[in-house]
Amino acid sequence: MSAHPILCKPVWGHFLHLDGLHDLPLTTLIAADEMLDAIRRTGTVDPSSSDYALWAQGAASDDPGGWLDRLGIAAAVILPSETRKIAGAQALLRKGASPLGPPPSGAHAEAPSPWDPCERLVAPRARKVSVHPWDLPEPWQAALRRAAQGLPGQKTAAPARDILRRTREKLCQLASSALEAGLAPDLSEPVVSQYLGDLEARLRSRPHGIRWATMRATVEELYRFARYTRMTDDDRKYLRKRLSRYEFFERGQDALKFAALLDTGNTTLSVIDKADELLEQAAQEMDPETRHRLRNAGAILGLYSIVPLRRADADLILAETLRWESGTWVIDTPIQKTMSHSPEHLVVPLEPEFSRYVDAVVRGDFDDQHLPELRARATGSGRPLFVHPDGSRPSPTYIPRIFKEQTGNSFTTTRTMLHTDQAISRGEVGTTDAMQMCHHKSSKIAQKYQEQRIRGVAINRVQNAAAARRAGLVSPDLLEALRTLSTDEEERE
Repeated sequence: MSAHPILCKPVWGHFLHLDGLHDLPLTTLIAADEMLDAIRRTGTVDPSSSDYALWAQGAASDDPGGWLDRLGIAAAVILPSETRKIAGAQALLRKGASPLGPPPSGAHAEAPSPWDPCERLVAPRARKVSVHPWDLPEPWQAALRRAAQGLPGQKTAAPARDILRRTREKLCQLASSALEAGLAPDLSEPVVSQYLGDLEARLRSRPHGIRWATMRATVEELYRFARYTRMTDDDRKYLRKRLSRYEFFERGQDALKFAALLDTGNTTLSVIDKADELLEQAAQEMDPETRHRLRNAGAILGLYSIVPLRRADADLILAETLRWESGTWVIDTPIQKTMSHSPEHLVVPLEPEFSRYVDAVVRGDFDDQHLPELRARATGSGRPLFVHPDGSRPSPTYIPRIFKEQTGNSFTTTRTMLHTDQAISRGEVGTTDAMQMCHHKSSKIAQKYQEQRIRGVAINRVQNAAAARRAGLVSPDLLEALRTLSTDEEERE
């Protein structure tokens, strides 16, 4: 192919008189000709950097940066005023401003590899209150390896890998406690009682003391292992008895996550307000990498405050667990907590108020007018929604870490926050709606949050009644003086 067919086009008649035009390589003329065709086709009067970036991805999806390089060489001769915008387009593509292209290397999680839960490590870290997995009794190791292969046990199916890890660690702690007391590690009543007593003693020394939820979860793992293996009926009955006891104690103790939310004062609405502030900061930020991080942070707060996914499900993948359908973004993700044995999906079509947080990430630094095309490209990309400024995939801790940095609360409080806000403002109806968003099935969840709401309302009523009684015992002038004195003391402190 020669340059003659290109230069014979009418649009090129405006440039034939320019010095250096006929010295341009053919590849640069082709790029410039494609750019002029795009301008005519789209009716663009003043192309922006995002226009050039999109045209590059359409003309050379395998090497859009090279296409812009060639276009830049041609523009320096025929349209020098556009070279700055073309350089801006290069910057957009370099920093992965939008999840448009194919997923980067390693973007998809690999299928779980064969796993030996009792594999001996070369240089293991020292353990103080537990033994290493390879030091567990041989029958326990065999059972753990069998469960790791997904094979069913005596009375239950194999647990998911994360649950099996927790079970293994509880067994390692129990074995250590038994050996310290001169007992053989097993799940008999004396050994379990020794282990739980040691665990309670350790928890008492912590700032928050014994957390009955921790004790309940510990016995739950032991009971799960007892059902999976050939443990005696007496041992299982004893574990069931201890489990019931800790469940009873737990019901009378507010979870730490409630206290954590009280400390920060966060609510669903306040977190959404913070999300909007972060997006506004991103729009005003000059540094592109900082702008990208602020945009990610704002979208994380806005999206997960209303759809409080668990940590294992939060890394949404475009075209897989997040799709553009029927005019909105739809989250359709398996719930990791139950997917091993009863695979269910949480399907949430986002309202426009919350769909915009996804749009903010998909659009990136591109102009608003390109959002429909960006959505279409993103939907077929197979990339994670949240990536680093260079386009690489963050670690699994990225989303929870950003949420904690911005709110002061852990990512696990998102469900607590939504439940609490809905229970307080809308009662049982709000709790039921929150259960659907959180993918909670048990009615015990609703009862727990309703009890939390009732206690809060009762405390407020008692405090208000006491304040009213005090107010009736003194004159209005004296009451005002006492309030002023109390305020002055607080300010001095």
